[in-house]
Amino acid sequence: MIAENLDSIRSRIREAATRAGRDPAAIRLVAAAKGQDSSKIQEALAAGVKIFGHNYVQEAERQKPLITSPEAQIHMIGRLQKNKAGKAAELFHVIETVDNEELAQTLDRRAALAGRVLEVMIQVNLAKEPQKSGCDEERVADLAGLIRRLANLKLRGLMTMPPFFDQPERARPYFARLRGLRDLLLASGAFSPEMNELSMGMTGDFEVAIEEGATLVRIGTALFGPRA
Repeated sequence: MIAENLDSIRSRIREAATRAGRDPAAIRLVAAAKGQDSSKIQEALAAGVKIFGHNYVQEAERQKPLITSPEAQIHMIGRLQKNKAGKAAELFHVIETVDNEELAQTLDRRAALAGRVLEVMIQVNLAKEPQKSGCDEERVADLAGLIRRLANLKLRGLMTMPPFFDQPERARPYFARLRGLRDLLLASGAFSPEMNELSMGMTGDFEVAIEEGATLVRIGTALFGPRA
């Protein structure tokens, strides 16, 4: 089932990219693996999934031994508590949800202890929803400046999660705003050219996100089916 679902998702990614005049190869799928059992992770790996996104450090720790391919990556896509930063700095290839200076500094220290440079993204709460984590967009440039001064973190771009809408088009303004913010940061020099990633879009709206510039789309239900 997962292989067929992956083929369908890839086809939809190609079509959305073509509509936007983009190269489909510039868009990568992050398999949102929250609540999925080991058999589904293994099935997704066999089907060719290369990036797995986890919401919880403990779940990623349990499933990392399954991710044996040297090409595969594990991304943190959920809220990261500071007391889990040490384990996260050891486990993940990319942490997409850095949203404050204290977390960034803790990750930098723990990555140094682990002897590695950790890739990170800044999560932006564009709608200022109190129940969601994320940096206010007015603070992103300052946070980026701090991260760029930390020796063991490598900033890759921005991530957002817009409000939930039944109609994907209603999410479009948020995706466009994140792209505009990224472009402004690049133009001002707050971002260097390699800090161009945009992680945005999920099962219900990833095609709109691609049309607005997403380079990473986080897809769970359309790939794995509904969670039990």
